[in-house]
Amino acid sequence: MKKAIYNSIFAIGLGVVSLTATAQKDSTLIRQVMLERDYNPTLQDASKVNTQPFIYSPEIKAKELKFVSSVPRITITNNQLGSVKPSDIRTGVDFNKKRGYLVLGAGNNSNLEGAFGYRIVNGERDRLDIFATHSSSSSNVDYIQKGYTFDEAKAKYSASRGNLKYQHIFDPSVLWFDASFYNTSYNYYGNPFIPAISSVAYPLDLTSRQNVDVFSIGAGLKSSDNNEGVLKYYGNLNYQHFKTKYGPYLPDSGPKGGQLDLALDFYTDFGSDRMVGVKGSLMNQSFSSSDNFLEDTYHALTSVTATPYIKFQGGSWDADLGVNVSYTADVKNKFLFSPNVKASIHINELNTFYGEITGGINNNTFLDILQENRYVDMNSRVEYSKTLFDGKIGFKSGVVSGFEFDIFAGYKKTDKDHLYLSQSLYNPLPGESYPEGVRMWGNVGKPLYANIGTGHFGGLIRTKLIPYTDLSAKITAYFYDVKYVNGNITRIDKDAIEEKKAWGRPTFTAELNADIKPIDKLTFNLNYQYAGGRKTLYSNFMNPVTEVIKMKDINELNIRGEYQVTEWFSVNVRANNLLFQKYELQYGYPLQGFNILGGLSFKF
Repeated sequence: MKKAIYNSIFAIGLGVVSLTATAQKDSTLIRQVMLERDYNPTLQDASKVNTQPFIYSPEIKAKELKFVSSVPRITITNNQLGSVKPSDIRTGVDFNKKRGYLVLGAGNNSNLEGAFGYRIVNGERDRLDIFATHSSSSSNVDYIQKGYTFDEAKAKYSASRGNLKYQHIFDPSVLWFDASFYNTSYNYYGNPFIPAISSVAYPLDLTSRQNVDVFSIGAGLKSSDNNEGVLKYYGNLNYQHFKTKYGPYLPDSGPKGGQLDLALDFYTDFGSDRMVGVKGSLMNQSFSSSDNFLEDTYHALTSVTATPYIKFQGGSWDADLGVNVSYTADVKNKFLFSPNVKASIHINELNTFYGEITGGINNNTFLDILQENRYVDMNSRVEYSKTLFDGKIGFKSGVVSGFEFDIFAGYKKTDKDHLYLSQSLYNPLPGESYPEGVRMWGNVGKPLYANIGTGHFGGLIRTKLIPYTDLSAKITAYFYDVKYVNGNITRIDKDAIEEKKAWGRPTFTAELNADIKPIDKLTFNLNYQYAGGRKTLYSNFMNPVTEVIKMKDINELNIRGEYQVTEWFSVNVRANNLLFQKYELQYGYPLQGFNILGGLSFKF
């Protein structure tokens, strides 16, 4: 029966996408892979993954300044325990000269990283690539909160990914196939906040590793540069199967299932300065095992979006006009209409006024949440949310040679967004206890649902006026309007929380990046990150009174140096958290202190 329902939903959704050439996988809401959805000041806006070290050039031209204004959720990619993806490894290769790369690195706290890639076939029309990455850590961390039974813990984490991709270029089209396997494991080492005076032996587990496997396979077809047909197109189909080892309690097995994603785009020129088209997306998430959880906590989710659009290109202006029509099949089926409009006016080719307003469905799938907060409560999945509108305006300028700036502001409204509150799973009813042999995680993030308005304003500058240096800095301030709502599966009593704040999200962020090349073969990369104003709530089974807690500000300085010994060999060293700061992304989960890592890079 479930299979029949699944197939029917898929067939209907596929038909809708095909007939309307449906829509956009939301260029704004999913612009950062893995997780970083809506207004997310990630503190690492411009990832340097898969790029070569910057090479100084004294001649500067005005560039498009790009920034990410998404939900204030922080990702520290320099700290091994701050990122869930093994991708902060430089692996760029000019395949015209080299066919492969090998990166090896190791440091204190058992920090390890590695990457390998090779272009097996590098023909004029065919390419076959194989590549893999790994990062892992096992470090002792001190809890920031004192006066509890535990003062420290062993924080363990690893992530590995292997990919295979084939591409063939036809005269009118480009066809590709890809497959990958991803594995991550980690322990729930967060502070369980057991009072030091307690003599009770709680059945908590801070050491066992959760394990998640994700197998992905996909295919795509798009118009090539040589396609002279009237209709241009892009299509991509991807399926991911995921499996977790443990659920909310040990030794219960965790959720497993699959996620199907389809993206389409059909477009054509309409006159010399216009383009019309329709984008579409379909996502279906299903779970094949939920016997160990409460009823209906892991129900399936299907969402379909269609976006008809028209693009205009004038001499000193451009505009994209569209609308997102979204349908979501969940416990309750919903339609959502949201704008998808962007426009900019260019003055003297160096100054630009711009604005946009978008919106849509945030699926918050199991794999999305894994990248957002891997320590989430496994009792139920996080529900989807709806961004009613996400507007921003700004002005950017490169009128001074070698100096650019961007001033921006915006406001966004999302219904049934989620905030994470750290809580213990141990909460038996009076007179009851868990069966012998059952253990549970001592600290997990439970979603508190809220309709949240998020405003932001700030500025970004970039300059190359300092010799041999590419310098950029960005600051952003945030303000929130929060109204709690119920989820279909609610784990937190919203009525017991008097204050209404965007728990865990910052009110101010700042970032400074500098790429310095003092001599031909030596490059330094400096990065400073700050996030302040974060607050959270905490209560546990020993203290049911909710307490407002100010979280430690993130205040981190990192530096990386690389020396190019030969064309094919370089050495590097990276020092993180040079200010020896203690902070958390999720409350009770401190990240590493100062750590250093050295490595070798080969191209062949």
